[in-house]
Amino acid sequence: MQATLKKWLGADSAAAVIALVAVLVVFSLVSPHFLTFINIQNIVVRAAILAVTGLGMTLIISMRALDLSVGSVMGFAAIVAAELLVRGVAMPLVVLAGLAAGGLLGLLNGLLITLLKIPSFVATLATLSMIFGIELLITDGQTVSIHTPLLNRIVVGNMFGVIPGAVVIALIVFAATWLIFYRTPFGRHVAAIGGDLKSAVGAGINVRLVTTGAFVLVGLCAALSGLMTAAQLQNVNSTIGVGAELTAIAVVVVGGTSLSGGRGNLFGTLCAALLLSAIKSGLNIANVSPLWEDLVFGGILIVALIVDGLRRETGRKGMLAL
Repeated sequence: MQATLKKWLGADSAAAVIALVAVLVVFSLVSPHFLTFINIQNIVVRAAILAVTGLGMTLIISMRALDLSVGSVMGFAAIVAAELLVRGVAMPLVVLAGLAAGGLLGLLNGLLITLLKIPSFVATLATLSMIFGIELLITDGQTVSIHTPLLNRIVVGNMFGVIPGAVVIALIVFAATWLIFYRTPFGRHVAAIGGDLKSAVGAGINVRLVTTGAFVLVGLCAALSGLMTAAQLQNVNSTIGVGAELTAIAVVVVGGTSLSGGRGNLFGTLCAALLLSAIKSGLNIANVSPLWEDLVFGGILIVALIVDGLRRETGRKGMLAL
């Protein structure tokens, strides 16, 4: 138990936790509306959707890879679900179809990377464009309204009158991802591949299978985020998920997972999702133009990358000292 708490509350998560507390304090002083019940609910629902994609991306970055297609996968899964809903398909089948679409797209990414030896950055950049084009063809650039109150209540509605459904979903995904990453051979192999690929091959790890499996998982997470977004908005178009890949990477890096791979910080990812969601809400309440949001988030990502670089440099010096 003590070791688990150290993993969750280690130095890598500390920066995100401290920044989150600081942001909550600052914006609560700026506006009395920031810490209202409704606004806190909006923050945690948005953070939950960010976290689901971020948790999947944490596995990929731990493997020293990137998935730039998660935003397009979000949109595609949402569009598939919306098109099936308007045709009267039962909601459980719709959800399964959306998740299956994300898993298959993740499988496609994994096969491109493992069989064709295409770098993950290039492969997923290509599928990002391809999937977005398919979305435009399916919707013809139009918005699809779904009007499914039950799906909306599952995501936005409160359980026990307090906890939004989106938060429960995110916590379930967190628990599943944590078990996979820390308690299964698959998770240890993901970290081993990110830490030292040659050593992982030498140890007999099936790199192709593990890599493909990791991309399937991030595809499922992205699809779930897309379904949650569609349920929240009650309409779907090709803009759902646009830019989500950069936000997901920011959430993971700000949360303390290093781009050098070898380890992941799932708790930090949750904290960073809350942090970015709180900043977005605070800027809106402070009447700051949305045009500044990308600048602020980009600045946060740059700071996180600098910290990550300094951490890696310190680690190398420590190894040399030994």
